[in-house]
Amino acid sequence: MVTSGRDEVRRVRFNAPDGPGLELEVLSRDELGRRTAHALDKPHRTEFHRLMLVDAGHSWHEVDSIQHPLSPGTVLWVRPGQVQRFGPPLDSELVLFTPGVPAGSPSELGALLGDQHGGLVWSLEGEAYRSIREIARQLRLEAARSTATADWARRHLLSVLLLRISHTDPTRPAPGNADDIAARFAAEVERDFARTHRVADYADRLGYSVRTLSRASTTATGHCAREVVEARITLEAKRLLAYTNLAAAAVGRRLGFSEPTNFGKFFLRRTGLTPGQFRRTLTR
Repeated sequence: MVTSGRDEVRRVRFNAPDGPGLELEVLSRDELGRRTAHALDKPHRTEFHRLMLVDAGHSWHEVDSIQHPLSPGTVLWVRPGQVQRFGPPLDSELVLFTPGVPAGSPSELGALLGDQHGGLVWSLEGEAYRSIREIARQLRLEAARSTATADWARRHLLSVLLLRISHTDPTRPAPGNADDIAARFAAEVERDFARTHRVADYADRLGYSVRTLSRASTTATGHCAREVVEARITLEAKRLLAYTNLAAAAVGRRLGFSEPTNFGKFFLRRTGLTPGQFRRTLTR
């Protein structure tokens, strides 16, 4: 899986249709394949959310080295920055939208959008999938319009779509103040995990004590604040080791470790493997 001669994962962007407001596009898997210049079956990142609704067929979609099976009724959500690649084509609709919470959205949606490690795949049946698919159909109609009222409709339809999907997961914690704090914390970690590993720095920036930040994170996600930071660093380390040929020391420097030995110890503690051992498991 290590790509020879590459020191970065391919980044893919999308051009939202002309019009005011929310950057959003709805298109089929076939339409995306015909339009893109890069190979969808090669590892790449996006800087936008990619929601896939599977209508027919069977395939897979790889996200951060994990292959998720796809079948009719599958809903898959790939978040910005995740490394992904497509499997064989199938009949599906894709909803692409840039980060950010639509105006007037409830705190539950803010927590959902800010959760980089939240629910990824849902397998829905019957009316549960049909209702979500109908919202996506309406969203596609509004995405083609370039008026201020269409933007208003897009924002509300997107909010309803995402909330409807999240409500199919009964294990998701109820919305509340802890979710708001945890979502803001996750967003800060996403921006600065390579520059600072200290929870205290994030707490100071957000205006909370370390204890409050960690308690809110644990309540909303089940993981303390330190675990959230370390999990994000570990995830990026795995991505760089898997999809680039950067030396382990260079990966460590990119992730904010001043000494290669510190990165090696951190990675071993988190994964049970040294960076070199982890990379070798990918070539078996």
